[in-house]
Amino acid sequence: MIKSTFRTMALCLSFLLAIVSVPFAATAAAAPIKVVLDGQQLTFGVQPQVINGTTMIPYSAVASKIGAAVSFNSQTKKVTVTRGKTTVVLTLNSNQATVDGKAVTLSTKVIAKNGSTLVPLRFLGETFGLWVNWNAGTKTASIETKRTITDAMGQKTLTSVPKRVVVLFNGMVDISLTLGVKPVGAVESWVQTPWYHYLRADMAGVKNLGSELQPNIEAIVALKPDLIIGAKTRHEKILGQLSEIAPTVLVGQLFEWKSNMDLAAKALNKEDKAASFMNDWNKRVADFKAKVGNRANTEVSIVRFYDDNSARIYITGFAGSILEELGLKRPKSQQSPDKVFVDLASQEQIPLIDGDIIFDITSSNHGGDEFKTQDEWQKNPLWSNLKAVKNGKYYKVNDITWSMSGGATAAKMMLDDLFFYFDV
Repeated sequence: MIKSTFRTMALCLSFLLAIVSVPFAATAAAAPIKVVLDGQQLTFGVQPQVINGTTMIPYSAVASKIGAAVSFNSQTKKVTVTRGKTTVVLTLNSNQATVDGKAVTLSTKVIAKNGSTLVPLRFLGETFGLWVNWNAGTKTASIETKRTITDAMGQKTLTSVPKRVVVLFNGMVDISLTLGVKPVGAVESWVQTPWYHYLRADMAGVKNLGSELQPNIEAIVALKPDLIIGAKTRHEKILGQLSEIAPTVLVGQLFEWKSNMDLAAKALNKEDKAASFMNDWNKRVADFKAKVGNRANTEVSIVRFYDDNSARIYITGFAGSILEELGLKRPKSQQSPDKVFVDLASQEQIPLIDGDIIFDITSSNHGGDEFKTQDEWQKNPLWSNLKAVKNGKYYKVNDITWSMSGGATAAKMMLDDLFFYFDV
């Protein structure tokens, strides 16, 4: 009787294991890692695999597809791959390699499997200037030997991931560093020259190209860049000159940091970095909205004073677009989404500035006379009668991160400020 019972239990257990393991086996079989090169799926004798979170692919098979020469030294266990002017030497069972004689450390050791050498996918792209993208959802590694970028002027085709990048507006200086790319040359900051303090530590060795409004063309030529990133509103007139130096892409709007980062990420093979930043950004925005609750109805005003005794209310633009994304309201007098700003020519218009909160982004980039205007306007009785002023809700904020920079990290810093001012 006992033997019969154990036999029955064993049969049941075997049956359960069979029906449970089938879906897992089917899933594993149905989702192999795919490698696509310029739109064509590649086939391998040894399948790509993920090791310690790193996608590993058969190096020699891919190298041959991109026109690279591959050789193996059985005594030293070294694989040498050459494409164009680039030579890579890999050592089996080691994470140390050389690129054109310079030592580099791989994220995972090179391994041999059934006669194939597997190396990290990202290393392949960074070494030979290929665009590499990993889609975790479809388990697809996409490799491109050239990429067409759509900018404000049309389309530009790049034949290699840029390594010597020149950036010609402040927002792109911030964005390139956010993506982990140090430019070889950049225009100087509006204030705190040569570089804004929050960026300075990462700008060591970068060539100062002068003003964003009139970059030094001769200095750009001397840098021998392989990509120039500018802005249509700033550099359309010199596009011909720039294009003779290197492929040049121009963004449409200086303050549209998200689309500008997207363009840069596509060109620079940093889409994973951009996606990670935006994932964190979206979480932070959702957190702010959840915590601020009904206070989202707070009417927020942004003002800036100028050296010609005038002022300007910013409606959209860099800071305005962030306020809108957070769901914060603007005073009725400022609800003109078709306008970036409204100019105030006289102190009689001070009441138009009012809101539940006023943020002042006045800058000293015109020599400091802006603050004289600020002081004169704030001596007017109309100013002291503003609701925000009466309630102690007038704040002077960082004009660099709220206005002048216009980059992704600046946006993050502005969002941090809003968490502080709304006490959430």
